[in-house]
Amino acid sequence: MKTSDLINALVEDQAVNEPLFGPTLVVWLAMGLAVSVAIFAAFLGVRADIANAIIDPHVQFKFIFAASLFVPLLALTVYGLWPERELVPMLRWLALPMVVLVSGMAFQLLTSPSDYWVSGMVGRYPSACLRSIPALAIGPLLAILAMLRNGAPAQPVVSGAIAGAGSGGLAAFIYALHCPDDSALFVALWYSLAIGIVSVIGGLLGRYWLKW
Repeated sequence: MKTSDLINALVEDQAVNEPLFGPTLVVWLAMGLAVSVAIFAAFLGVRADIANAIIDPHVQFKFIFAASLFVPLLALTVYGLWPERELVPMLRWLALPMVVLVSGMAFQLLTSPSDYWVSGMVGRYPSACLRSIPALAIGPLLAILAMLRNGAPAQPVVSGAIAGAGSGGLAAFIYALHCPDDSALFVALWYSLAIGIVSVIGGLLGRYWLKW
């Protein structure tokens, strides 16, 4: 069978099963999220001052950034389930979290003294951030990859990397409930690095797990 014939057959098959991906995605994400919540409850927990901290726009920014990353990347993950769809051109949607991140950094620089910039960027618990976000992302990443195996992504490495970055964004949202480092500069450096690690892991897993 020619490659084009195989792709056409897969497209036709996915067209039949397309409505199933909505419920399937919800189920897989729910299971992955349950793993994240269990890890969070067992090893981290909500910060003690969350009720007061959440009214701080610097704290709110952490959740906004994480959501701005997770939501479009989850949509891209689903978009890439069909083999005829090219993911690379759609990566322009990453401009949304980049705009959010740059805006948050600008707000931080404008609302804090210059002698705080470096200490705010370094933070108090960078190593905890680098450990926690990938750990919290494990469940959602494996769940999304399992869902992707029901499709036929034509670019398994890219699909895996997008799934990893999206899972990292969800994990960052959860971790923000615990994280006491509230500077947008900290988020730009350490959250981004932690999410990048999950994205690399997702790409590596996708290379072998999503091949067809």
